Amino acid sequence: MTIYGTPKVYLTIYNALKVKLYKMKINKLLIVFLYIALILPLNIGAKVSYPEPTGFANDFASVMSSEILKKINNICIELKQETGFELSLAIIADMQGEDYYTYANKLYEKWGIGDRNDAGALLFIAVKERKLKIEIGYGAEGFLPDGLCGEIADKYIIPHLQNNDYNSGVLYGMVALASVTADHYGVQLTGVPEGYVDGGSKPFVLNIIRLIFPLIILILFLGGRIGLFPFIFLSSMGGMRGGWGSGTSGFGGFGGFGGFGGGLSGGGGIGRSF
Repeated sequence: MTIYGTPKVYLTIYNALKVKLYKMKINKLLIVFLYIALILPLNIGAKVSYPEPTGFANDFASVMSSEILKKINNICIELKQETGFELSLAIIADMQGEDYYTYANKLYEKWGIGDRNDAGALLFIAVKERKLKIEIGYGAEGFLPDGLCGEIADKYIIPHLQNNDYNSGVLYGMVALASVTADHYGVQLTGVPEGYVDGGSKPFVLNIIRLIFPLIILILFLGGRIGLFPFIFLSSMGGMRGGWGSGTSGFGGFGGFGGFGGGLSGGGGIGRSF
């Protein structure tokens, strides 16, 4: 007669548990095998694709009007012809699961934005993820530092993108980048759209008013005894004056897009969510 609690009973229970654990181990191994054989190859093969540029201004998400996109493209072409600097725009629908810093950097280098001195910049926007990145080439980090790029994004781009107004935000941002670049190279851009300083660029107008108003007060206070100093000072802003002007003669007259110059990203610039 077998009494519960004898070594024989314990042995029976042990053997039953051993068989159960063995079966669980087999099941786990089977799951791992199926993952390796079926699922893992799919993940490895799912590479992120990058679109090919059709111009300096590229809207692959179809969120901008063709007229505004053409204006931006012509500004970039004029900037390229006047300075050699390559400024580009890329708006995509989604990043296929990739991080936006990585995607923008890889896209920049895949396109080869920038000249032989790596002077270039990219405004990158991912619509689905609502991410923005200003990617800067090695040759532009001196005059387009992260702080300035952040100010351009925060003042001129993001407020409009938050309202899904891509036309205004992208136009203002690209003109700001082009104007700073033109000022650095000492050239004037004729293709900046008329009325740029309306709408979202009010902070820029306020900055100019704060700059000029003290000079006017100083002129009145000294009764004109300071001579031509204010005018000499303002004339030193020639590149920016041209960049922020209202000329429209540049639209449509700057030739076509012949591809980028093969530059490299410096890893600089800023990223934002909107």
